[in-house]
Amino acid sequence: MKLKLHHWRKRLFGDELFSRTQSMLTLQYSVLLSLFLLLFIIIVYSLLYFLIWSNQEEKLNKLLDAEIGALQGPLYVDILNGKFDKPGQRPFELSTDQAFYYVIDIVGDRVIGAELQKELSTQVLGLIQQGALRRPTLQKVELQAYKESLIHLRQPNDVQQSLPYLVGSRPLYRDSKLVGTLYVGKDISFQKQLFYWLLATLLGIAFLFLALVIVFSRWMSRQAMIPIRKAYERQQQFVADASHELRTPISVLLASIETLDMEDGSSDSSFRDWVFEGIKEEVHRMNRLASDLLLLARSDTGEVLIHNAWFDLADTAAQTVGRLNLLAEVQQVELKLNAPSVLRICLDQEKIIQLIVIFLENAIKYTLPGGIVTLTITYKTGSLKDTLLIEVYDTGVGIPEEELPRIFERFYRPDKSRSRQVGGHGLGLAIAKQIVEAYAGTINVESKPGVGSLFKAELPIVPLPM
Repeated sequence: MKLKLHHWRKRLFGDELFSRTQSMLTLQYSVLLSLFLLLFIIIVYSLLYFLIWSNQEEKLNKLLDAEIGALQGPLYVDILNGKFDKPGQRPFELSTDQAFYYVIDIVGDRVIGAELQKELSTQVLGLIQQGALRRPTLQKVELQAYKESLIHLRQPNDVQQSLPYLVGSRPLYRDSKLVGTLYVGKDISFQKQLFYWLLATLLGIAFLFLALVIVFSRWMSRQAMIPIRKAYERQQQFVADASHELRTPISVLLASIETLDMEDGSSDSSFRDWVFEGIKEEVHRMNRLASDLLLLARSDTGEVLIHNAWFDLADTAAQTVGRLNLLAEVQQVELKLNAPSVLRICLDQEKIIQLIVIFLENAIKYTLPGGIVTLTITYKTGSLKDTLLIEVYDTGVGIPEEELPRIFERFYRPDKSRSRQVGGHGLGLAIAKQIVEAYAGTINVESKPGVGSLFKAELPIVPLPM
């Protein structure tokens, strides 16, 4: 039953939760990146569409302007005099930029014209007679024609198909009098096909990149889940360690209460006082643990309150060392202080005292009788900022090198058996780290087993008032 319950909780709060979250992140990343990809394709396609069509329209407008300019000169007179009536003679050349041209007079008769494919003549003249090409702007029309314009390039099985043409017109004036209209058409089937190829290519690239986006999104979501998973595991470990730490004093309290019940009829007041003293000590221990847990919980949520005020750190450090001298004497450890005679700073006095006490208590507990613990406070003046350096050096048992990276973790103790003998919950250095980080400072430790340890905290501070 317990195994089933554990398996259910693991699926709900463990791998299953992370899998759902990772899948959701993958979906969100994929949708977001796909939208960016789609937007990019739309922008590229629209930009190319605009540039290519603008280029084709610009070419046709230039051609119309050049030919209408020529017709307004002597060329129109030559046309009326029959100079271009012979086969092969044309006032304007046909090319890929000019599939046909016609000059229509004001009564609707054709003055002159030519086309690359004779099939175009009837269709274009029909549209002109219907008035479909009278608009002053360029327009696209569909005409039945062969895909290959030149006869010698056609195959026997070629058939006519609907091809797009860009058509424009210009009014023809002679002596400020309207005498006709010039119509010019350009085959744009290649440009239309080009857009089909471009769209197909972009869609193919889009599908390829979509597959890459899914893979990349999966990788991004997996990377995003790493700190979340680590935080979750730390939280689970934190709860487990906290529960373990609370279980010990609770067990002691229960045992003490049961002992009192069993000795209810005893008249030995000294034994009762001893039991009550033990209960009182365990209650204080639980209170300190609860306070430490609350402080760490607030720091996790960003609720650590800092009350900065000006105070003399030299005097505060001296008083703190004086209060801890009794603990040092019990441990037969010499406690020293190296600090300026006066050092006024603007920080949270209670937090700084707590930081110093954590460093000193930790050093005293792990220093053997006859050892020395030294507190050094240094004020550094810099060009950009001033810093406060708090160092505690001890000649204690030291810390193994492989344990140093984890020394500031909650409930972590390198030697758990000895840690329980000297007391504490393994939260002090974690709290010290939170205090230092609240000031955007740095904290680290240097240690060698059998030689001693050096704990350092460096805090940026407000410069001294002038």
